[in-house]
Amino acid sequence: MLLIKGKPGSGKSTFTKYFKDNLFKREPLAKETIVASFFHSRREGELHTNHSNMLRSILYDVLKKNEAFFYHFHSLHRKTLHGPWPYDSVIKILLSFKDHPTKERLYRIIDAMGESNNDRCEIFRLLHQLCYKRNHSFVKVFLASRPIGGPNQYDIEIKNIIKLQESKLDILKFAESFLAKLKLSLTCHRQTMDYIVQNAEGVFVWVYLVKQELLKYDETGCNEKEISDFLQSLPTELESIYEHILGRLENNEQRDIEVELRVIQLVLFTYHPLRFQEIQHALAIPGDSDVNNSLSNRSFERERINNIENRIIRRGGNLLDIQGPRCYLMNNFTIAWVTIYWK
Repeated sequence: MLLIKGKPGSGKSTFTKYFKDNLFKREPLAKETIVASFFHSRREGELHTNHSNMLRSILYDVLKKNEAFFYHFHSLHRKTLHGPWPYDSVIKILLSFKDHPTKERLYRIIDAMGESNNDRCEIFRLLHQLCYKRNHSFVKVFLASRPIGGPNQYDIEIKNIIKLQESKLDILKFAESFLAKLKLSLTCHRQTMDYIVQNAEGVFVWVYLVKQELLKYDETGCNEKEISDFLQSLPTELESIYEHILGRLENNEQRDIEVELRVIQLVLFTYHPLRFQEIQHALAIPGDSDVNNSLSNRSFERERINNIENRIIRRGGNLLDIQGPRCYLMNNFTIAWVTIYWK
């Protein structure tokens, strides 16, 4: 069992994605392995935060890739043809894999365990039990999570742990790449770099947001003292800097606030990442229009925004991430949005 742990925004999901995408290339034996994965996400609600759903998803992946494992399912399947399977029964099936008649290799990849809403320590123990070396089948678990509770709750059991909190060299290189654009004096450059590295604490998302804020502030025309003061005025916690950005958006004119809010809502509440053209069309429809009143083609065309990509970046307040033709919310912003909204 390998546990990847770190603060929100430290790169756990990026690490997990890299591992999953390169598994077959770096591990030849994985090509003959049953790989099951699950991503916890509060954005998706109960479906993606419940441990029972996570375990069912893993069982489904196993059965889909190797029908021979139905041997472990058939008894419960006959008893519960209708209705959901009991949680205890799902766990029982999962643990029975260790007694599978033939040796099989099973890999589990589970990301964002910290966003689940059940007893996480219980699931840690269950997943660790699957990796017990006396099991007939060969099971490996790759698990990414933010720290939960005290270290003794799972560090004693899990020996293989990577902590994504000390990545100063990478942050140093990233900070160097954008601070060069500010054309600071050597002394101010070093002081600014030291401040960013010291306060980042391994959280790349915070550094990225600081980069966006600094470059945008520099466009207004300012001296080195103003840049230094502005940098130190930015919150050093990830959720707080999201709140800072949202607070700044609220100070804009009402017309701008409405556009900003609609762009963020469109990206936040969709089932798939939107293309620029989709956002362009959605913004062309007045938000307060009666659904019974259809727009004419002429009025629709007049409402469409040119240079929609620039408009999205400008109205998104550095909270939106552009990747190719699609628009995404910054990592961990969904949780911050909900928290700030209810405040």
